[in-house]
Amino acid sequence: MRIRTIKVDHVRGLVDKLVGLNKELVGAVMRNERLQDEGEAQQARGSESLKALRQEAKAEAKEAKARAHEARQRTAARAKAS
Repeated sequence: MRIRTIKVDHVRGLVDKLVGLNKELVGAVMRNERLQDEGEAQQARGSESLKALRQEAKAEAKEAKARAHEARQRTAARAKAS
């Protein structure tokens, strides 16, 4: 089992979403449209970052599956040759 380390870029998307939401809420309470817009933009950046992270994780899983399949094929070929 592999224990993954958390990269700063991976956390940044979630933090951007949370900070953006807070900015948007404070902007709404204070009736500050600029702060609301800033918060929405920051949330969008966070969402894009998280989406990219999900795609990266899917690609890594697909590569791992392909490597496992290759290993099974090599093992089967060795067994057949013996």
